[in-house]
Amino acid sequence: MSAEGDRRLGLVLGLLGAGLIVLDGLFDAVSGVLFLATNGRVFHSTGFWGQAVLFLVTGFLMGFFAILGRSRGPERSLTAGVVLVVLVLAGWFVLGLTAGVLPLLGSLLVLIAGILFLLAGQ
Repeated sequence: MSAEGDRRLGLVLGLLGAGLIVLDGLFDAVSGVLFLATNGRVFHSTGFWGQAVLFLVTGFLMGFFAILGRSRGPERSLTAGVVLVVLVLAGWFVLGLTAGVLPLLGSLLVLIAGILFLLAGQ
């Protein structure tokens, strides 16, 4: 596969993975609102909202770097690949991206996209 094909596939997989992570963040925000409405406990619902904000920011950041890696130039592709791989590893070990099926699947897709960007940058 050519470098252009790697970048194109990396963009698709990166945006799909980031979209899954953002979708789980939206689900967590709605779950927090529903938990607050049904139980009335603010402190318990802030856990859902904190995770929602974390997933939304991480997902948008991953999507931004997936778009950046698609732009021309092997330097940008290499940089985006490194950032995506580091974000996924930090997400697994620190941010809790293994908390559900959607973020785990999304982070695996973003990891594959980061590896594709690394290959396209060389």
